[in-house]
Amino acid sequence: MIDRIYIPTIRRADNQITFESLPKTLQEKVVMVVEPGERHLYNYDCEYLELPEDIVGDWYQLARTRHFIHEHAGPTKYCVSDDDLTILRRNSKYWTDKSNMNTSRREATPAEILLAFDKFSDWLDEEDIGIVGLSTGEAPPADKEYVDTKGVFGMIFIDGRMLNQHLDDMDITAIRVAEDVLFIYECLSRGINTRQSTEWMYANGSLKKDMQSTRVIWTDMHKVQPKDHFQTDEHYGALAYIQHKFPEGIKIYEKDGKRKNTKYWKKVYKPSQATSLSEWM
Repeated sequence: MIDRIYIPTIRRADNQITFESLPKTLQEKVVMVVEPGERHLYNYDCEYLELPEDIVGDWYQLARTRHFIHEHAGPTKYCVSDDDLTILRRNSKYWTDKSNMNTSRREATPAEILLAFDKFSDWLDEEDIGIVGLSTGEAPPADKEYVDTKGVFGMIFIDGRMLNQHLDDMDITAIRVAEDVLFIYECLSRGINTRQSTEWMYANGSLKKDMQSTRVIWTDMHKVQPKDHFQTDEHYGALAYIQHKFPEGIKIYEKDGKRKNTKYWKKVYKPSQATSLSEWM
């Protein structure tokens, strides 16, 4: 069972896509993580967790917020989700050769979302899986139900029983952007493996034009907004920081006049001794 669903949010008191898309039984598990100065603006029927004042306005606020959430969750199974996501279900024909819907994907029903959460909870009970995430439509779907040792973002499910043992030693608050990539690498390097679901996906509402101005992690970093935040010096500076820590895990290069990068998740993953022994047996 997933104990809590943490949704860190800022400047979106009237636009909670993730919360509104969850069935009532899961909304009751939500903990909205908000700034103290904005708490009075939120009227959703859920639990609230206010950020400490020293985090509010800090350059690394998002990374520190996530660290704060991990500390609060402790040794439990929990979800950390962006506030702007809708859960989708992909047609099973991609990994079973049997279609179960008329389209390649569609928005998941409340019952299906509950099914997904139960599945993710079961996966977190497996010996080496400590983080589970959904896939996106950006890459072709895998030909199996899930793929291990992948980058998972947006909405992730965490086994705090595993993470809690390493959290104090992790470097996860040193960069403002790409901090989610750094977190995954820190976990993989400590034997906490990831699993990406093929069946369950998410759609990102912040990609809509009317929500661009509320992506404060990006917009508050620039006085003049760039055409592509992922081509900025700030973004590639963060990736360079990650590359310095995990040189085997990322390649940065230029192609057709644009900076690009390739991430090698499996090169960073170091199975725990217990996991390696069980696999050998």
